[in-house]
Amino acid sequence: MTFDRPNVQNAWDRLEKVLLPLQKVAIACSGGVDSTVLAVAASKILGFDQVLLLTAEAPMVPESDRQDASELAHLTGATHFIVTLPVTILDQPPFSTNPPDRCYHCKKIIFKTLIEQAIQLGFRQLCDGTNADDLGEYRPGLQALHELQVISPLAAAGLTKSEIRELGQTLCPDYAAKPAMACLATRIPTYTPVTLAAMQRIDLAEQLLRQKGLHQVRVRDHGGLARVELDAELLNNGLDAQFIHELRDILVTVGFTYSTIDLNGYRSGSMNPESLKD
Repeated sequence: MTFDRPNVQNAWDRLEKVLLPLQKVAIACSGGVDSTVLAVAASKILGFDQVLLLTAEAPMVPESDRQDASELAHLTGATHFIVTLPVTILDQPPFSTNPPDRCYHCKKIIFKTLIEQAIQLGFRQLCDGTNADDLGEYRPGLQALHELQVISPLAAAGLTKSEIRELGQTLCPDYAAKPAMACLATRIPTYTPVTLAAMQRIDLAEQLLRQKGLHQVRVRDHGGLARVELDAELLNNGLDAQFIHELRDILVTVGFTYSTIDLNGYRSGSMNPESLKD
């Protein structure tokens, strides 16, 4: 493909160089920006018939991501399968005890299942949407991907989050501006059990808050107390009384007893052990 902007062309060329030798791939598609851009690009570079899209339907996946992932077949032309994981995944130790490396155990369970499904459908190589910026963050799940020999084409091409969004503005503009999402379990403090009820409460709260026009929001669940992270710009501009009342009503409605607004604003990975030491 040819692009008008040199930086977008450069990003495409780097990704194409990584994908072409793979020839045929399955892609783990969460419904987020990164994996969606990868899915669209791979379908154009390799051909839609050489790409299989797999989405894990699991308790820790936000409903909005599941809905967005359902559009991938139409968007790419590639075959798309939903792989359902049972709720009992939450009861499997050590995931169930929510240790600091919970993400490692979660990724191991999910991606082993996706690999098995891919192999059954004739695809031996599974890729994911990890990008170059992710490699510098605390992400124990990356070790699980390495052990399972999952390839991360975006990271291999050195593509950053901003470059991927720029590329997405051309390939899939409806997805390019989507706010960053993450596994719902990341909203629960380490060593606090991850329960279905807690994740459903968090997911519903965030859905309702986004319907109020909040672009980037996290609801951290501290045992019935909701710590809400909002865009720093929104905090700097001040919150009016009506907004605060609406925020409180939403959180009470979904099941939180108490609520508070984090004055630090939205921070990716604010529940990570390193962040909690600051």
